[in-house]
Amino acid sequence: MKVAILSDIHENFHNLILALQEIEKQDITQIICLGDLMNSGIAKLLAAQAIPVYMIWGNNDGEKVDITLASKRENSSLSVSSNVYDFLEINQRKIFISHYEDLAIPMAKSAEYDAVFFGHTHIHSVEKIKDCWVVNPGEIAAGKTKKASFAIYDTANNEVEIITLANSVSLKTPLMEAYIEEHGAKMGLRSKALTPTKDRSTLSDKNIIPRNSAVYKNLEKTAATAKSVVFSGLPGVGKSLYIHQFQLLAAAKGRQVTVIQWDIARKSFETEEIFERFPMGDGTVHNGVKLCAGKWLMDTVKDWLQTHTGDKELLLIEAPLVGHRFIELATIQEDASLENFFRSPAFQIIAPIPSKKVRAKIEADRRAQISEDAKVWTGAKPSVMLRLWKMICGIANEFGRSIPMDGQPPYDPEIYEFVFSKILQHRHFTPLHIDEIYPVAIVDESELHNTGSLAADAATANEYAKAIADQYPDLEEIDLVVNGWYLT
Repeated sequence: MKVAILSDIHENFHNLILALQEIEKQDITQIICLGDLMNSGIAKLLAAQAIPVYMIWGNNDGEKVDITLASKRENSSLSVSSNVYDFLEINQRKIFISHYEDLAIPMAKSAEYDAVFFGHTHIHSVEKIKDCWVVNPGEIAAGKTKKASFAIYDTANNEVEIITLANSVSLKTPLMEAYIEEHGAKMGLRSKALTPTKDRSTLSDKNIIPRNSAVYKNLEKTAATAKSVVFSGLPGVGKSLYIHQFQLLAAAKGRQVTVIQWDIARKSFETEEIFERFPMGDGTVHNGVKLCAGKWLMDTVKDWLQTHTGDKELLLIEAPLVGHRFIELATIQEDASLENFFRSPAFQIIAPIPSKKVRAKIEADRRAQISEDAKVWTGAKPSVMLRLWKMICGIANEFGRSIPMDGQPPYDPEIYEFVFSKILQHRHFTPLHIDEIYPVAIVDESELHNTGSLAADAATANEYAKAIADQYPDLEEIDLVVNGWYLT
């Protein structure tokens, strides 16, 4: 029995029809949709199929009543769950489905399922955790990746295949955006992705930072002159927003940007073999994985510099540094050529440092967006933001300050800059002082993240893990190295 897994359609009728036509050729007996239809018309199209269609909710299914009504019509093939996840058994295969990766991964690690499917990120991926398939079918919308894809799960053979659709289109074409800007209201479009906003900026391809501001001028100059730029900092300082804006500025300068992101790069080191060497905790990254990812990063940067010598090419890295997350960028390297580059003006590290006013607004927004008991969320929870800030204050005290550590120390941009200037003492460090709150309508923080980050394949990741295990046969030694991450 073959099952088609679709996700993140985002009211792209054209690509969905292409997918359904391909499904007809593949002897599919059931369709599972992982959410984000956005439009009840999509539900009506799914309801009209000749085979059963089962859907769970995503975070962009605003027309829930109309979508549910489409499933209730006579002869409808569509069934709708009441949640963003579900447990299925198809042809004796146990399957867990969710719109969110944060729910899917723990289920895959439980060893109770043959396959786990999730969406939301729009990036197709296929891997195994122990004997469980962990699959994101990608997006039908082709809005973020510019490619439309879905997955086929063969329950008889326990095999997964990603199908990439030819002739797909993105809804975010200039022609369509211009037309909807003019006629959207008359068309009755209600989705946030397509209806224009008059008083707030959206996170499409727009610069929202005022051109006359020091922040804009700083980013613009760096986008034009640097060979590699690293954005660093704590969660809750607007880092993702400024990375997004920097990419737009770099593109305007004609730069060809290669991206490496911590969150994406380190996930490639979550193979079954690496789990056995460096077992992951619930929601935590093993310190051994941090060293693997860092070693891979150094080799990748060196290779990139050797193969991307043109003036138009730029390497953009998202590196939190905190807790030994790509901290290698700040530490002195034994490789002389790499260290010379890291010390040169061509290599710049930027950390957004919000004022007390801006930080208070970010914290308030985060409390409104994420509850402490949330099972699915994007970005750090409020308690994590406070805990990491207290850690920074403790490090500041090790560097000579005398901050009272009873209770929760208040946020102080001067302390933040002081600590990062110490950590980045061997690098060209630019504190990006933020004292303005930009009117941005953030529907989904994942819109801020680039989707083309470099990452290791499974075989390469396993090689790095073996190298780290050989270098540090004692796991306690790894912990000592990682815990002293800020001593650069």
